[in-house]
Amino acid sequence: MIRLIIALWFLMPMLATAAPVVVKSGEHDGFTRLVLEYQRPVDWLVGRTDDGYALRVANDSPEYDLSETFKVIGKSRLAGISVDADTRTLKLAIACACYAIPFEFRPGIVVIDLRDGKPPKGSSFEEPMAQPTGNRALAGDAGASSAPGTHYDWQALALNQLRDTSQPPAPKLPFSPTPSSDPALQPLREALLHQISRGAAQGVVDVAKLPHEAAPSQPPGTPISAVRIGLGELPGLSLSNGLPDHNQINAEGVGCIESERLDVASWGDDTPVFEQIANSSANLIGEFDRPNPEVLQRAVQFDIFIGFGAEATQLLQAYPIDLPDKPLWQSMAKLVDGRSDPQSVFVRQESCDSRAAFWAILAQPDLTANQHVNTDAAFLAFSALPIGLRRDLGPTLADRFMMIGANDAAARVRDAILRAPGGAGPDASLLAAKIELHQGDAAEAEATLEQMVLDPGPGTPAALVAMVDARVAQDLPIAPDMVAALEAIVQEQSGSIAAPAAIRALLLAKASSGDMAGAFALLPDAPSAEPQLWRILSLLGTDDAILAFGVRESAAPAPNLAAETATKLAERLLNLGLADSALQWLPDESQGDPILLANIQLQRHDGRAALRALTGETSADALHLRAMAMQQLGDDAAAAQLYAQTDAKADEQRALGKAEDWAGIASRGEGPWAQVANQLIAPPEPAAAPSVETGPLAAGKMTVDRSSATRDAVATLLQQVAAP
Repeated sequence: MIRLIIALWFLMPMLATAAPVVVKSGEHDGFTRLVLEYQRPVDWLVGRTDDGYALRVANDSPEYDLSETFKVIGKSRLAGISVDADTRTLKLAIACACYAIPFEFRPGIVVIDLRDGKPPKGSSFEEPMAQPTGNRALAGDAGASSAPGTHYDWQALALNQLRDTSQPPAPKLPFSPTPSSDPALQPLREALLHQISRGAAQGVVDVAKLPHEAAPSQPPGTPISAVRIGLGELPGLSLSNGLPDHNQINAEGVGCIESERLDVASWGDDTPVFEQIANSSANLIGEFDRPNPEVLQRAVQFDIFIGFGAEATQLLQAYPIDLPDKPLWQSMAKLVDGRSDPQSVFVRQESCDSRAAFWAILAQPDLTANQHVNTDAAFLAFSALPIGLRRDLGPTLADRFMMIGANDAAARVRDAILRAPGGAGPDASLLAAKIELHQGDAAEAEATLEQMVLDPGPGTPAALVAMVDARVAQDLPIAPDMVAALEAIVQEQSGSIAAPAAIRALLLAKASSGDMAGAFALLPDAPSAEPQLWRILSLLGTDDAILAFGVRESAAPAPNLAAETATKLAERLLNLGLADSALQWLPDESQGDPILLANIQLQRHDGRAALRALTGETSADALHLRAMAMQQLGDDAAAAQLYAQTDAKADEQRALGKAEDWAGIASRGEGPWAQVANQLIAPPEPAAAPSVETGPLAAGKMTVDRSSATRDAVATLLQQVAAP
C-alpha cells in the first residue's frame, strides 16, 4: 500500500500535466477571441501559415480540447481549428480580411484575438513560421503537413483573392522603419514616452542608442523572434530600483492620500437603496450601548455613496469615535452636499496622481490657473463615482476646470454625464451652456439657456444667473423684467450656497439695464464682479453715470478693473472735457495708449507732456498731435512743417498764418489766404526817371490802388474764413 501511495504521489504531476488545454472562444464587436489555459507558464510562439496562423509551444506537446471552440461563435472569422498530430501545433484557419494579435493575459493563459482589418506594420506575428528543428522548433507551415495532391479548397481561393497573392509579397522587416502618423496614436505615444522616461529616471530601464549602420541581412528561413506581451507580473518577479517610492508625493512635496481610501464606488452596490440603508446601519449600537466602529464606518461611507452628506455629518457628530479616515469623511460629506471646504484635509492635494485630486478641486472654490492641477487624475476619479454622484458633482467639477482654463477637461466631464444611462437632467444643459460661454460662443450659450428659462423647472434660477453672463459677454443690455426675476431669486436663495452667484448676477443685470447706482450699491456683497461692473459702465453707461462714478477722488484707492476698461473710461471722460479726471485712469504713461495720453495732455494745455507721450510714434495721428503740441508751445513754423507731412493743408495754412510766413502761404496756400499773401509779398516796382506817368502823383495813385486791392483781399478772407 505504501508503495502504491508513493507511486501515485510521483504520478500526480504527470497526470496534471497531461490535462488537455481547453480552447474557449467568444464573439465581440470587431474581433473574435480565443483563450487557451495551459495551467502553467509556457513558452509559446505564433506565426503565419498559408491559410491562417499557427501556435506552437516550445519544448512541449500539449493536448488540446477543441470541443468548446465553436459553441458560441460562428465561422465568419475563424473558419477552422485543428492540431497537427506530429508537432502538436495548433492551426487556425481564417476566412476573413483579419489578423491575429496574441498576448499573454497572465502566465499560463494565452489569448488570441482575430481582429478585422489589416495587421499592424512590422507585426512579428505576420512572419511565416519555419519548419520545426530540434527541441526549440517553431510552428511549421500548416500546409506542409497536408497530403500531396490536387483538391478544391474554396477557403484558400477566397483568401488569395483578398490578399491578392498574384503579386509577390514585399519583403518584411522585423520592425516598421518609420512610426505611424495616425493622430489617434498620439496619446499612446505620449503615455509610452512618459512611462519609459520615468523608468529610465528610476534606473529600471536602459535606453540603448540605435546603431546607424544597416541591420545585417538574415539568411532565408531564419525565424524572427516573436514579441511576448504580458499584462501581469510573472510569479516571483518584481522590478524595482531599490529607491523609496515617491509616487504618493505631489509636486509640492505633500504626501498624497491613497486612492484606496477614497474608493466611493465600493461603498455601495446595485441593490435597492432602502435595503442598503437598513443594512449599513444594522447593529450600529453594540454591547453597553457603545457604537460599533466598523458599522459606523460602513454607515458613513454609504451615506456619502448616495450623496447624503448631511446625514453622514450627523453620524460622525453623534458618535465621536476616533477613526483613521474620519477627517476624510467629514470633508467629503460637505463636498457631496455641494459645499466647499477651504480647511479640508484635501487642500494642496490637487496635483496628486490619486483620487484625492478630485476632492481637492471640489474643496477649493478659489483655484487659479497658476496652481498645478492634475485634471487627468481628477477626471478618472470622477468617472469611477456612482452615476448619482457624477450628475451631482460633475457641474461643480467642470466649473473648477473652467476656472483654471481647462476647458477641454470640462468638456470631458460634460460628455461623461451625457453618456451615462438615464436622463442627464437640467444640470447637464446648464453645464453645456457654461462650457459654450467659456469657449467664446456666448450667443449659442444664451440660446441654450433661453430654452431652459422658457421651460420652467428646478434649473430655471441657475439658468437665469448664467444668462446674465451670456448677455454681459456680448455687451448687450438686460431687460428690466429679468432684473425683477433675479431680485426674487436673490430673496429666495438668501443664506444658501447659491446666494453669492445670484447676487453677482443681479449686480451685473442692474448695471446692464442702466441702474448703475443699484449695481454699485451691491458691489460690497459681490466684489468679484467689480471688473465687469466697470466694463459695463464704460460701454453702456450714460454720461450722467460716467460723471457720477467715473470721476474719482485723487486719494481714492485704485479700483479692480482691466486696462482696456480704464482706457475706455478715460476716453469717455476726455470727450466730456474732463482731462484731469481722465488722466487719473491712466497713471502709468508707459503702459497707456500714447495717442490717448497725448490728447489728454493737449486738453490740459501741457504740450511738453504731449510730446513726451508721443515719443517714438510715427503714425499720421501722432504727427498731427505733435504739430498741435508745437503750436501750444508757440512754434507755429515747426507745426506747419508737421502738418505738411500729414497733408493737412488747412491746418498747415493756419499755422503758417500764425507764424506770418506769407511766402509759405503764397507758395502752398489756397484760396483767399494765398491772395492776401501774394499782395503782402509783392515787391515794389523799381524807381524810374521822373515823368508824368512816374511822378509823385502817379506813384501815390499806385500805392492807393495796391492798398485797395489788399483791403479787398482781406475782406474776402474775412468773409470766407470762419471766426475761431
